[in-house]
Amino acid sequence: MHGKLPLSLETPYYLYILLKAFRRIYSLVKEYSPLLYIFELALAGMKDGPVPHSHRSVIGRLQLLSSYRKEWPALAWSHEYKVLISASTRSGISGGFLHQIRAHGMQYTLELTELPSFRTARPPSMTRHLKFVTPEIENVALDCSQSLIVSSHILSVQNGIGVVLYFRDLWTFGKHPRAYSGTYDFNVGHTPIVNVSMVICGHKMAISFELSGGRAKHLILNWRTFQAGWLEDNDIQFLNENRLLVVRRSRGLPVLSIYNISNIGAVAIERDYELPEAWNRSIIGFGPNTSPVTDQYPSADAMFYPDPSKRVLLLAVKTPSPAGGPSIRNWLIINESYFRPTSRKDRLRVSWYEWSQACLIRDVYSSVRGPYVNGNRVVYLENPSRSSRGTAAPRLNIIEFAPYPDSECLQSRAWSLAGPRSVLVPNEITREVPHKTVDGRQVEDIRLTEDNIVLFLSGGS
Repeated sequence: MHGKLPLSLETPYYLYILLKAFRRIYSLVKEYSPLLYIFELALAGMKDGPVPHSHRSVIGRLQLLSSYRKEWPALAWSHEYKVLISASTRSGISGGFLHQIRAHGMQYTLELTELPSFRTARPPSMTRHLKFVTPEIENVALDCSQSLIVSSHILSVQNGIGVVLYFRDLWTFGKHPRAYSGTYDFNVGHTPIVNVSMVICGHKMAISFELSGGRAKHLILNWRTFQAGWLEDNDIQFLNENRLLVVRRSRGLPVLSIYNISNIGAVAIERDYELPEAWNRSIIGFGPNTSPVTDQYPSADAMFYPDPSKRVLLLAVKTPSPAGGPSIRNWLIINESYFRPTSRKDRLRVSWYEWSQACLIRDVYSSVRGPYVNGNRVVYLENPSRSSRGTAAPRLNIIEFAPYPDSECLQSRAWSLAGPRSVLVPNEITREVPHKTVDGRQVEDIRLTEDNIVLFLSGGS
């Protein structure tokens, strides 16, 4: 069995149905740890990890999983520690690491601090810390499952703005052995760059540029072969290594489109999903989901990991108010597995009326930071107003979509659409961030992983 449970037991959906229908079976399952573990995995939206059961027993995994299921919805963190980051340091979260980029004259250092995870048996005392000297870089993306770290540098060149990518092994910082070359450089054009982000998905990666004037541009790159191509759509998100979901305009309307990128040199549109005509003037983008999109690259150390089929997709929409007041904000949420290509010509374009039946839409009235998405969870932050900052604390909010919910009712009137065919039922929890955690500082940003909520605080109160 190679440390895995028997195939006949790896059927959490059918086990769940049986347990709901027959209470006697549930009583038996509670007495048999392997079955109970499968059941708890299903309820948590998790899958059994690659660590052999000879190294960590089912009972040990079950104890960890039970704690994991209790702590996340309650936003109850068992460990908290702080890292001091100077104002001149570029920092972020990727691949389960906090990265810090510091300049030292003509040289730069990249410091990597692994985030704790009890799913991978790494408490804070056992996390790994790496430090490398590097040429000038501004951005980093990591994929631990492939021991890959990609860094980028923007520079002025004779014919516009250039970008250099470096492909390195995470542990040695030498050239990654499977990369076509250690570096890849390209030209972005002449329009000033406002922001750059990078996402790795298997052998493919996307380098997205927010340009001055509101335009977006995306380079899709196979880092194993260096086959590359440009997209100039509003926003993109990987469905898997060979497919993107893309926000674009078609026939005068905003749509979501499935792009086949198996051959980057010949990208094909496989299906369109119409969005509401009322969003025609809206700014539409994805709330990036930071959990793995595929079973192909789970962490080798994970005892359990998020089930890719349970990921939610969130589309953030900001619409100008017709009366000139504050913009109207909506979050469209749907199970990501809903989006699939079709071979039927009459199904290549799906109307909003049809697929809205599977959606939830939440109206966002207050000024919040977020959304931040990981697996089947959405987290956002409400900061107190400046006038009340001395007495009020920032509030973290989590919306968790259980794969097999007990309730069929939405818990908040903020949901303006609950499609009758939606499989998602939100469970909403709010918690004030303790004063000792923020120490009178403003929360500037948040990052969300499978195991951690990382708060980036301002330099002073």
